[in-house]
Amino acid sequence: MSGTGSFAALAVPDYRRFWFSGLLSNTGTAMQAVAMDWYVLEISGSGTAVGWAVGLQFAPVLLFGLWGGVISDRLDRRRLLLIAQSLYAVQSVILAAAVLSGHATLSLLFVLSFSLGLVFMVENPARLSFVTDLVGPRLIPNAAGLNILSLNVARLVGAALAGLLLTWLGAGWVFAINSVSFIVMITALATIHPIASERVILPWRGAGIDGLRYVAARKDLVAVFLVYGLTATFGMNFPTTLTLFAEREFDTGSTGLGVMSAALAIGTIVGTLFAARRSQPRITMVTSGAFWFGVSLTVLAAAPTYATFLIVLLVSGFILMLLAAAVSAYVQTGVDNAVRGRVMAVYTVISMGGTPIGSPIVGWVSDRFGVRWGVALGAFVCVGIALIVTLAVRRATTPWDLVTDPAGRLSDVEGKESRCLTS
Repeated sequence: MSGTGSFAALAVPDYRRFWFSGLLSNTGTAMQAVAMDWYVLEISGSGTAVGWAVGLQFAPVLLFGLWGGVISDRLDRRRLLLIAQSLYAVQSVILAAAVLSGHATLSLLFVLSFSLGLVFMVENPARLSFVTDLVGPRLIPNAAGLNILSLNVARLVGAALAGLLLTWLGAGWVFAINSVSFIVMITALATIHPIASERVILPWRGAGIDGLRYVAARKDLVAVFLVYGLTATFGMNFPTTLTLFAEREFDTGSTGLGVMSAALAIGTIVGTLFAARRSQPRITMVTSGAFWFGVSLTVLAAAPTYATFLIVLLVSGFILMLLAAAVSAYVQTGVDNAVRGRVMAVYTVISMGGTPIGSPIVGWVSDRFGVRWGVALGAFVCVGIALIVTLAVRRATTPWDLVTDPAGRLSDVEGKESRCLTS
């Protein structure tokens, strides 16, 4: 396999094993996500309930996410991932058993969603940081893009399968299939040997805010996180809005929901492949991505027919991945390894921690005024924050962007050394 181009990181055997096993596991997770949203709507009939189910999955990220990064920096990341995948499997087994036995109440689903988020708050920064332990600094941007590609291929396949399996077998069996998919990931992790690297182990006391301090001292990271955080909180609520479009606007049922999710995933896959060839991500890529994503949401909210809606979803997914890949690469190439887990925890909080706020709000707006207005709210926020930050960057007296050389050393555009957090 070639060591250059869009798939360069896959030339590393351990990363290749990690990527393909993650693809299968993520496919099962995507199936569960679609089935969960549909099942919650089915037993509650409430868009707000769907919003809460989605939001509770990310509430632990908002509440405790910074400590997930601390744990990732202090403990062995491979071992953390093995434990996390095992806990994911247990959660999925309980969910399947509850639904198949007819004991899955809305309260239980909310509790299981929250428990899933508790595991995710540690697993996500560990997984993002673990990539560096597999490929080294030079291939981080490419590996970051391939990680997003894996997630979105999984969402494409998982959404399509979920739409069919919900019709044929029901939600309980979708959850059961997902529980089996974790075995592949656990087996792969047991055979992977990460690159040995030195890490500065900072004390527990005060460690939870070290990532915030690091980010706060970097106005470029503040700008990137502000744009992406608000965009994610109010614009990326597709689990809630697509479920409501399928049930209330187009009356397409669970199969239609699967097709919508697949259309979004196709767009994200194409966008990820395009983004994987980019290098030296800039703030302008982030702000322009948020702006055009907001524009696409505006068109999506006004789409008159199901076919038009699917076409705009493709475009939205494409733009969304250009934005996500730019943010991920910018952050991962611009932080010191000693605080990488903590900064990736801040990244996780910013990108997903707003979901417990945004999803219920969008769900409530959709219930009160219609789902099209729920999408329009996200569009307004995305365009607004993109324009505000763009204006701030242009008015700055010194450049904000940072670039990295092939060895992964960080410098600003004027050639000055960047500052790293010290203990």
